Amino acid sequence: MDSVNYKTEQNIELFEINDDKKNEDYEPSQISLNEDFFLNETSKKLKVQELADELQVDQKKLMMKTDMFVLAPFCLLYLVANLDRTHFGLLYLNGLTSTLKITQLQYFAACAAFFSPYVFFQFFSNLILKSVRPHFWISISVLMYGTFVLASGFVKSYGGYVACEFFHGVFQSGCDSAVFYILAHYYERRESQKRISYLYSTQHVAILVNNLICYGVNLHMHNRYGLETWRWLLIIQGAITMGSAFILFFILPDFPEGMRFFNNNESIFIIRKLEVYFGKSGYNISFSKGEIFETLRDPMVWLPGLTAVFLGCIPYVYTYIETIAFTFFGFSPELAMEKVTYTYICGFFYMIITGYLSDYFCKRSPFIIFSSLLGLYGLLAIRFANPGDNWRYSLIFFVTAGSYAAFPHFVGWAAFNLCGHLRRSVATSLIISLSDLSGLYGFFVLFNNNIKFTKALTVGFVWEIISIVLVLGCVFLVYHENKKKRSREYKDNFNSLSERKKILAGDKDPNFDYIY
Repeated sequence: MDSVNYKTEQNIELFEINDDKKNEDYEPSQISLNEDFFLNETSKKLKVQELADELQVDQKKLMMKTDMFVLAPFCLLYLVANLDRTHFGLLYLNGLTSTLKITQLQYFAACAAFFSPYVFFQFFSNLILKSVRPHFWISISVLMYGTFVLASGFVKSYGGYVACEFFHGVFQSGCDSAVFYILAHYYERRESQKRISYLYSTQHVAILVNNLICYGVNLHMHNRYGLETWRWLLIIQGAITMGSAFILFFILPDFPEGMRFFNNNESIFIIRKLEVYFGKSGYNISFSKGEIFETLRDPMVWLPGLTAVFLGCIPYVYTYIETIAFTFFGFSPELAMEKVTYTYICGFFYMIITGYLSDYFCKRSPFIIFSSLLGLYGLLAIRFANPGDNWRYSLIFFVTAGSYAAFPHFVGWAAFNLCGHLRRSVATSLIISLSDLSGLYGFFVLFNNNIKFTKALTVGFVWEIISIVLVLGCVFLVYHENKKKRSREYKDNFNSLSERKKILAGDKDPNFDYIY
């Protein structure tokens, strides 16, 4: 991957460590800790402003440019990805099982054929980005999975549908975790959560678009050219995805070191600005399999991954049953789709508002826990509702607002508490892939449910409680790690590391504090 060429006197030198020397030990006296970690928040802002003056960069204009050329393309990518990943409930409702003559369990098994490779290969996708430009890798992945979504609209047998879903999962695995991995190299922590909330809010938009497409197809295109509604839904989604892939190829960003849309000074400013907050990224350092496994053993990596398994469950499961759940409250299928729209609009604004508040206070865990409690209350209310209790429909707002907002706050917390390419690439891929594991077991939670979805709601309630406990565990871990970094023994051990290991250790620097 080509990187920005730093050759002028004002340019920063990146650490480039020869692989032949990657195991070489350095004397502690030769290596200084990142002095910027010693600065308080105000001093860091002043240093960043001095850097902006030095490089003649207008910070506000560059932030707007970053949002336009980094955040906006990723929002389009995430919108397209969620169009294709949240349609399973609509396909089930619109006759796929009757056309292919399969049982509910067979349909869930076909959905598992999507999630199995999607979860497995997603973990490795971030590692590929060290060798292949992100805009190329991601756009090709989008084109390929869009092709299989479109093809699944023409299948004639159950085996053909399963095969399409399998390859859909294989190619879509190359996209989602890469988004957070790359975003973490453009924004610092006080800038990040509102933007992650914007990104995740596209999931609400995607669900609304899917419902609108389904409504329009049922109204105007059902059985046209001999194709049922569920086939048209897949064909339209696949065509949108494939068309978006060509657009994404030209607009998706790479890492700041090779950003196509920034000039040299702008790229240097972003790199050096984030070094003030996070230290050296280690962009030019290759790492071994052993170092990847060592990173996975760190509780700051695997505990957020475990938490994501439970925290991601409710949004996935609710997406599958939303329209059916609304019919349980006494609404017709058409009116149910309309009512679903209102709940997601509410969830959209709640997510954005809490994202801004989270950045303002630079706190994540209080918003995660509060949002999870809202979702917990909503699930409990729905669990004990009676058929025809239309007023209880309003309680679903708590689910679409609370449970849907908790996860992006958690991802932002975990991803931006880590520093460096190694730790961020491993952690983000683990968290996103394990959260998507809930999409796999979510289908089987729904299997053989009664009309009230008693089992699904009970499991969701228990999962929500477990996720809150695990989030509290993450808070305790952050407190423990921050306290441990204050000890002289910890600082001496870190100082004794080689230059290379210090850079790869990233957030383990004793002067870097984790946020709560």
